[in-house]
Amino acid sequence: MSSTAIQLGIVLLLAHLVSDFLLQPHALLKHKKRVCGLAIHSLINGAAAYLLLANWSEWLVPVLIAASHFLIDFAKQRLRRHTQVIFALDQLLHLTVIALVIGYSLLPRGITPGWFSILPLGADKVFAYAAAVILLIPAGGIVVGLLVQPFQQQIKDHYLKKQKEPVEGLENGGKVIGWLERALIAVFILANQYAGIGFLIAAKSIFRFGEFKESENRKEAEYIIIGTFASFLYAILVSLSLKWVLGKL
Repeated sequence: MSSTAIQLGIVLLLAHLVSDFLLQPHALLKHKKRVCGLAIHSLINGAAAYLLLANWSEWLVPVLIAASHFLIDFAKQRLRRHTQVIFALDQLLHLTVIALVIGYSLLPRGITPGWFSILPLGADKVFAYAAAVILLIPAGGIVVGLLVQPFQQQIKDHYLKKQKEPVEGLENGGKVIGWLERALIAVFILANQYAGIGFLIAAKSIFRFGEFKESENRKEAEYIIIGTFASFLYAILVSLSLKWVLGKL
């Protein structure tokens, strides 16, 4: 794969991540159920692609990105379900459109990201790091959350059956722990300190020893293990991908 294709991929991926995971507040998510809200979100995606591509005469790409985003999200909304499979399929379709735009529109016409000729040397790596941070933190939280969602319901049903209230942790505590562990894994991998990942697993096991040792907490223990391994696996895959991309730039 050429460095130009990778640079284009980084730029359009970052535009997609910014639009889908940073520029989608709760108010807009509510309005996405309506055509006008969906249109606004799609236009944001197209505008982000246009701004980050920074080839100011290139209008075809943002139009294609916005139109395809509208159609894909419209179809998703019609399903009225938000499962792991639908989320994965939605993201896969968006990324497929980006790959097709690069392969059949940008590369054949010699279009390159404008920012990389304006900004200092190494700007492409900064863009790659930015995309990885969004993938690891906000996007990673959504991915792992969707994966463990069915198990959360089992735990709720378990406590209802026992007529007990679950012990509540800190508000957003689990989310922040997930952010930190995925960020630490990325640091360890980029620094070639893979043993640090084993240290994280051991440390988390010690901190969660209370849930593991009590048989009545088996559901919570298995839930924690599933969430932890899912978070670790996701972070490792994203970090290794980032390391590969940095080596190609």
